[in-house]
Amino acid sequence: MTQILVATTDGIVEFPDGGHALEGMEVNALAFAGGVRYAIANASMVLRHTLDGWQEVGPVDGQRANCLVASKAGLFVGTSEAHLLKESPAGFVGLDSFESAPGRADWYTPWGGPPDVRSITEDDSGVLYCNVHVGGIQRSDDGGATWTPTIDIHSDVHEVTTAPGTILAATAWGLASSSDGGITWGFDAQGLHATYARAVAVADGVVVMSASRGPRGNASTLYRRPLEMSGSFERCGGELPEWFSDNINTGCLSARGTTVAFGTEEGELYVSKDSGAAFARAAERLPPVRWVEMI
Repeated sequence: MTQILVATTDGIVEFPDGGHALEGMEVNALAFAGGVRYAIANASMVLRHTLDGWQEVGPVDGQRANCLVASKAGLFVGTSEAHLLKESPAGFVGLDSFESAPGRADWYTPWGGPPDVRSITEDDSGVLYCNVHVGGIQRSDDGGATWTPTIDIHSDVHEVTTAPGTILAATAWGLASSSDGGITWGFDAQGLHATYARAVAVADGVVVMSASRGPRGNASTLYRRPLEMSGSFERCGGELPEWFSDNINTGCLSARGTTVAFGTEEGELYVSKDSGAAFARAAERLPPVRWVEMI
């Protein structure tokens, strides 16, 4: 049975059994790999779930921890000010290779602050993709030793994920996709009411993506389309309201098999069993949701 882990401003709530862990902590991000759960708590420490429960892997000093990936090459954490850390025997250490990534001097934010690492993912072959906001997507074929830029940074990427043979990104220009490792990209916004996308996931060959009118989340909802059929977005249905007032955010949309789940700032959890065609509300009155992960 698929389990849904919902990271909130007050710990992790697990569905369908309703378990609650790490109460009193804001859990900012989750990851799952090799049967092991990982979490970022209070934007400052990384935790690993073992047979003895949740144990601290190490602190993240001096920066806000935003996201993490437990990859074949090790555990990586993306932080504020666009730093990338890797677990080592001495704790989490910054990657010099990422500090000197090509194009770094051009990374920016529209409001003039420093950029962030916003999402990280790994494909089935172990290639890493690291999304900088705003700085595009960096690719590493060698476990983080070197990095290569892959997309126009002005596309304003908010989340990167992968499907077999494909890289997908939720951007301010709609869905971006590449089938050649990021050398070339196509953009698809046909059928969307607006192009600003914060979250994307793939459910059994179907892309599910959020869309709204902008950073403040005006008129936010979810769309779906077959992975291989551009220009065919349709709105997800079921018990979804006409619009959400806030964006369905990076990390808050997850898929496994045909099950799709997402959480909201208002503390609601919605679940679909048919690749996003129809959602039912599975929970309400949760603390604000920060991340959703399926195991």
